[in-house]
Amino acid sequence: MANEEHGALLKQGVETWNQWREENPQLVPDLSQSELSRANLNEANFSGVNLQNADLRMANLTDANLQGADLSGADLRGANLRGVNLNQANLTGTDLNGAYLTLVNFIDANLTAVNLSEANLRIANLSGANLSEANLRMANLSEANLRMANLSEANLEKTQVLAANFNKAILTGTCLQEWQIDSTTNLDEVICDYIYLQTGQQKRYPNQGTFTPGEFTELWRQHLNTVQVKVSPEVTQVQDSPVQQTNGVVASVPEVKVEIQQPHQPPVNYTATASAPEIKVDIQPPVYHSVIPRVSEGADNIPQPPYPSDSKIIQPNLQQAVSEVHRLLEQLDQDLSEPKWSEVAAEIQQLLHELTQTCPTRTPLEKVIAVAAAIKQIESNPPLKVKVIEAVQSAGIARLQEYIEHPLSKILLPAIAEWN
Repeated sequence: MANEEHGALLKQGVETWNQWREENPQLVPDLSQSELSRANLNEANFSGVNLQNADLRMANLTDANLQGADLSGADLRGANLRGVNLNQANLTGTDLNGAYLTLVNFIDANLTAVNLSEANLRIANLSGANLSEANLRMANLSEANLRMANLSEANLEKTQVLAANFNKAILTGTCLQEWQIDSTTNLDEVICDYIYLQTGQQKRYPNQGTFTPGEFTELWRQHLNTVQVKVSPEVTQVQDSPVQQTNGVVASVPEVKVEIQQPHQPPVNYTATASAPEIKVDIQPPVYHSVIPRVSEGADNIPQPPYPSDSKIIQPNLQQAVSEVHRLLEQLDQDLSEPKWSEVAAEIQQLLHELTQTCPTRTPLEKVIAVAAAIKQIESNPPLKVKVIEAVQSAGIARLQEYIEHPLSKILLPAIAEWN
């Protein structure tokens, strides 16, 4: 249990607390099991503090110092930890679901079995951190530093790791189902014996044995940012499969089948035996300017439509069709991997969290006032306003809503949608 005297000092405010810590550097404060949800602890000095099993849900801990703190079992869901120092901290079993962790330092921190699902860890420093068995599902690790981090048996399902640094990190037994990786992700000297391509330790790869040294890195380099397209035209005879008949002219359109190998999965997923997912891309059929009709025997007396002397049969340009598919797939891949709108969602969530720390939102009127304050802040920041409008237009309100864990977003997003 927390030391009552220490808890009383913290209630007097962060300034009083920090001054007391400065005057008593030898003391180790005990705030274990403290109720601190939604507390404003901006820039608080919690270095070395015992915060075991503390309730810090939705708390504002921006720029706080938690170096060497014991946060094992603490509840930090939805908390704002932007710029926090968690070097050498103990976060074993800590729940950080949906937490905002941009620019956080986790150097040599123990994050064993931590829950970081849907957390924003963009540009976080996790160098040397122990993330074994950590749940990082749908987390944003873009540009994060994971050099020499231990991610053995961690869950990276649908995790964004764009431009992340995994140099010399341990990835043995990690689940990499649909993780979002690009050519700027650093996988140099990764230590990895095997991975799983599906949660629940399903679809082990390789099926047996282990990767040879460097094989894991080379595997992703070969298949990164590449889309392989196979086009097999099946053009039936005109008389067998008529699709259009005008003035006795019958034409057929070839069917183009497309197989796609996705860039963010290793080749084991692309074989028929591995039941690779199918992606269909519709392309426009080739246009026939004129087609000479097929006339059956005994039909010499049937009047024929006039044709100019230079009439030609325009054959389907499959090379052009393949080029068009490549272009469409490149655009699709770019759109799917573009993280801007999800980052905007995190910024909107953070803004709403900060406002609810100072603005009451108990009544409908108070909620409207808080949303109006959020709109005012967004409008005062032109670059952010542009990004927000683009996110709403490209992702849509419904999809953006899925990534903003705040009830006021249901009022804010429709209002933003009305902006020009």
